[in-house]
Amino acid sequence: MYSIGEVAKEINITVRTLRYYDEINLLKPSYTAESGYRFYSNENIITLQRIIALKELGFPLNEIKTILDQKNWENVFEEQLALIAKEKERLRDLEKTMRMSYHLSQIEQELSWRNIFQFVRQTEEERYNNHLFLEQYFDERELNILKNPSLDLGERESNELVALLKTAKEQKSEEPESPKSQDLANKLVYFLENTFYGDSALIEKYWLLQKQPPKEGNLFMLDDDVIQYIESIMDHYEAKWGEIGKGRADHRE
Repeated sequence: MYSIGEVAKEINITVRTLRYYDEINLLKPSYTAESGYRFYSNENIITLQRIIALKELGFPLNEIKTILDQKNWENVFEEQLALIAKEKERLRDLEKTMRMSYHLSQIEQELSWRNIFQFVRQTEEERYNNHLFLEQYFDERELNILKNPSLDLGERESNELVALLKTAKEQKSEEPESPKSQDLANKLVYFLENTFYGDSALIEKYWLLQKQPPKEGNLFMLDDDVIQYIESIMDHYEAKWGEIGKGRADHRE
């Protein structure tokens, strides 16, 4: 037999925890003296180790007693693995939403809670409908290109796009032909050509979708004045250097 203090020291938990487990009938000591001292057997210690292990694996105390009484441990672990997989998916979605919110705050300077609200409140069905919407405009090859993480504000790889859009937001009052505007246009062309693998037709289709309301296009969301500024600097760039991509290599620093 081991005293409650010895067990607490050996297992590295508090005496208070052991008393609590006794109170909720999770782990009863083998013997309780008239003085109130609790004593634990080797079997008690083995059960305690199981309780602690299950707790570390994420099982709540109110479920552990039921689990300890079960013979089929395989089902227990299968159920917990399913819960963990679901939680991992939730955390991935949360990370993506947080990253998108962060990127939007960089682009818009003053965070648009309307845009974030629209994104967060999207149901799985709405996201699926958005995918169907995109399928009306793009074939399978194009959709695979659009999966490029650089185009997704919820992904780490989109930092370059965020920086370009932030610059467009900050200097939208610049004249389209100014050096600053044309430097941005050149960087946008370079980004688009690399991201879309030089597919100018796909670039055009993609840009047209950015003019759709966010609830339809569901790509990134820009204010109308920023879109107009980008269009104007790109038009000027194309007029000077020809079709997007032609002459860019000679123009780029």
